[in-house]
Amino acid sequence: MGWDIDVREKVYQRLANEIFFRILRGEYALGAKLPSYIEIAKKAGSSPETLRKAFRELQQHGVIEKTPRGYFVTSDKTAVTAFRERYLASVEEAYHSAIAKVQI
Repeated sequence: MGWDIDVREKVYQRLANEIFFRILRGEYALGAKLPSYIEIAKKAGSSPETLRKAFRELQQHGVIEKTPRGYFVTSDKTAVTAFRERYLASVEEAYHSAIAKVQI
């Protein structure tokens, strides 16, 4: 019997999630400048374009901000908390959907 692995997240979404988790853990503090997407891409073993998409994703959710000096983690804790809640809700929904498919 083969494995039924359903990966719906695109690579840039997984990278955005990893950056977000690092923000939650305090590795990238609120208001702090992020390393360049090229630097993160090298460390993550990904392309700079994929990291650029991840940054755009986080920007759209208000988690990071682009300035002439680079990308920064927002200093707005409410934006980070709101994105965390949306993320957790989507994970819970995916979990319930997967459980509903299981037939015992």
